[in-house]
Amino acid sequence: MIYLLAEALERLGGEWEVFRILGYTSVRGIGATMTTLLLMLIFAPMVIRHLYLAGQRDEQREFDPQLGKSKRGTPTMGGVMIIGSVLISIFLWGNPANVYLWATISAMVIFGILGAVDDLAKVKGKSADAGLSRGSKLLIQTLFGLALGCFLFLPATTPFPVEIRDTIGIPFLKPASYGGYDVHLAWGYIIFVTFVVVAVSNAVNLIDGLDGLAASTTIPPIMVYGVLAFILGDLRFNAYLLYPSLPGAHELIIFVAALVGALVGFLWFNGYPAEVFMGDTGSLSLGGVLAVLVILTKQELLFVIAGGLFIFVNATHIIGDQIGLRMLGRRIFYRTPIHHSFEHLGLSETKVVMRFFIVAMVLALFALATLKLR
Repeated sequence: MIYLLAEALERLGGEWEVFRILGYTSVRGIGATMTTLLLMLIFAPMVIRHLYLAGQRDEQREFDPQLGKSKRGTPTMGGVMIIGSVLISIFLWGNPANVYLWATISAMVIFGILGAVDDLAKVKGKSADAGLSRGSKLLIQTLFGLALGCFLFLPATTPFPVEIRDTIGIPFLKPASYGGYDVHLAWGYIIFVTFVVVAVSNAVNLIDGLDGLAASTTIPPIMVYGVLAFILGDLRFNAYLLYPSLPGAHELIIFVAALVGALVGFLWFNGYPAEVFMGDTGSLSLGGVLAVLVILTKQELLFVIAGGLFIFVNATHIIGDQIGLRMLGRRIFYRTPIHHSFEHLGLSETKVVMRFFIVAMVLALFALATLKLR
């Protein structure tokens, strides 16, 4: 809304031309961050109280030896606050005609609804097993991935330049437009997009489990892809850094800025000891958003670095659960996901969360450091 207002005032010229500043991506990004942060700080206490009174309380949290009490009864589904504040902020500061923005919004809403249905089922059944089956969630994620892959691949709908619509980004490799090489997947690109959507969205969902862990560790990689979106959408920067030009991709920085503000605001209430949990409503929507950002910036393989922490958590979970318990019949780790193993070894919950956040930050900085290595 503010973006359209700024455009209208700029066309009037004269003394109204000063309002063109509201159309700048940097200004709107700051505005989006402050909007979601203030919305969270002002309205979160009321939402948390409503969730508690409505019976949306977590019944599955284990006994916490550090607190000397159980976390059961803490309101869950706090992800609705993140989604709601981001949508309001995007409505105010985003360009409603931008396709990249709508693709990301669709991921947040669809995966948020999927997570909400799962959370509601768990609360109603008072059991973690009462939620949606793994197969049901996988089916929805796969269908979304296939739809997104088709949308991005088909020449009639893709927002990418047609000649690179089926390419993937290889770290340290220049694209063909700068004398390098493009990796074309043809129709296989749709399958690749589906794989990335399923893998990344589940990766973020799995890391949730400690107070503040999912929100804090998601911020660094999301900011990395926000920087990449800004570079890819700006002709000066993508030409200097030898990246492909994706007109309109810079608008993703508004979404990233809004989401970072929402996550910081959420951490105000989700920090140890948490007053609210994000639930699958939040973790699945964050995973869906991160997956779409990875795909829309065409820097999929950079996630190995920027999202290395998520890959580590998922790899150890697969090793511990699928290989250890199911194939070998014994434990390889004390507990999985791996952050619970560190708790088992005696580290406090706050120390585990802080150390995971530090690792996520270091990996994000390393990913940014590779931008000029082409």
